[in-house]
Amino acid sequence: MDDLFKPEFFRHSILMSVRFADLDALAHVNHATYLTYMEQARMSYAGDVWGWNGDMKKLGIIVARVMVDYKAPLFLNQPVRVWTRCSRLGNKSFDLAYLIQREGEKGPASIIATGVTGMVAYDYASNKTIGFPTEWRIRTLAYEPALS
Repeated sequence: MDDLFKPEFFRHSILMSVRFADLDALAHVNHATYLTYMEQARMSYAGDVWGWNGDMKKLGIIVARVMVDYKAPLFLNQPVRVWTRCSRLGNKSFDLAYLIQREGEKGPASIIATGVTGMVAYDYASNKTIGFPTEWRIRTLAYEPALS
């Protein structure tokens, strides 16, 4: 497995359940819904790691790139755990990697998808990219030992 998605590098996770609205006509989770799962995990990571309080005017990040590899289907009411980590930290941009797992009733959870979002720190008031906030950098480096 690619080093980017080594499970031991992931510390942050959220647990969700597949909703009826997540399904497509074939009764499995629609491919675009995985982006919503990643978004929800990203917002949770921002709160837990960076201390973001939910104020949308103070988040200051924008998605510049998305990559998802689908490995297996998800179905209604299945528990889903989304693991998130910062896998690259630049001056203005950074990458968040995601492991999406179906929680198993017995044994280890199975990996359903992996993904990466290329993110950019952004000032919406001036419509310009900005440097990754110093406080977030300190918190990220302290939280993510694999970045060191």
